[in-house]
Amino acid sequence: MLELKQELNPNDRVFHEIEEVLAVGRTAWQHYLFFKSAVHGVCVALDGDLQSCSGDEGIYHEALVQPAMLAHPEPRRVLIMGGGEGATLREVLRHPSVKRVVMVDLDEEFVNLCRRLLPDWAAGGWEDERLELRHQDIAEYLDETEGGFDVVIGDLIDATEPGSPASRLYGSEFYQKLAAALAPGAVLATQAGPLAVTALSGHRRARASLRQVFPAVWSYGAVVPSFYNLWGFVLAGAKEAIPNDACKRQALFAERARERGLELEYLGPAALAAAFTLPRKLAAALEVSGGQA
Repeated sequence: MLELKQELNPNDRVFHEIEEVLAVGRTAWQHYLFFKSAVHGVCVALDGDLQSCSGDEGIYHEALVQPAMLAHPEPRRVLIMGGGEGATLREVLRHPSVKRVVMVDLDEEFVNLCRRLLPDWAAGGWEDERLELRHQDIAEYLDETEGGFDVVIGDLIDATEPGSPASRLYGSEFYQKLAAALAPGAVLATQAGPLAVTALSGHRRARASLRQVFPAVWSYGAVVPSFYNLWGFVLAGAKEAIPNDACKRQALFAERARERGLELEYLGPAALAAAFTLPRKLAAALEVSGGQA
């Protein structure tokens, strides 16, 4: 069996046994590996970093997408940054109010591999008439778009460290440009790396950049087994986007899920609401009070 070495933080590594390689190679932008794991199912790795596994991708994508979608009273226009596997698109399209989704993923070859090798992850989303799929730099797209997005989901590679080639996509200058493409009352959510007290630099940077642009930000996390970490996300928007009170937040998520006929099978409204209540030591390390900046 082959093994994939996954770097979690400077002191930790996880080795994944590979039962079968489904595809391996390099696009113009990145190295890819699709493989089967006895523990996590079909997995995708980019440049040696595990991105998603069929065994728990639902946890990650529900956590990434649904809080922002539920926070907005009527999301109609949605922008997905990245998301080549199609699962982010799947979660967005579950909301009946959505009229248009623009998905911008630079790597067309990788997206086509996902469409061929992970056909079920998008649950028919690739053929949905509401989708506009674009393969270009997201910053270039923002320069030309008419904007008006109600929700933005950032499912970009984990590149929050300052030295990363994609670091600019987590910087305040990029978020300023993104803010110009938003409708009043818009909500943004992005993945933001591991939430571990010993490895918070990436999350801190994404959070700090968003704080320079949006009135309020909330850090939250979900345990994704194949990531071997509490995984971090940041939601940004107006101060009233979601309640800071956990009970009110759960009630909001539950009510809107019920109104929209959503069965959130992986985490559900209660766990999604609780995800914003961080462990005390972690909250102190992020200088968070009640989740909000």
